[in-house]
Amino acid sequence: MKIKETRINQNERLKIICELKEVDYSSMEALLESVKTKKLFKRNNYHQQKINDVIEKSIK
Repeated sequence: MKIKETRINQNERLKIICELKEVDYSSMEALLESVKTKKLFKRNNYHQQKINDVIEKSIK
């Protein structure tokens, strides 16, 4: 139960930081998810492509 509470608190803190820094929370969440995937599959290419996709999406 403690792990779930910690995760919820971390997500809430991330939302607050994103609002303060004027960063899109969904983009940040997508990047964090790609890091998790990279660690699981050890695929650097996937992570770099995800970063590029998020940057291009935010520029448009």
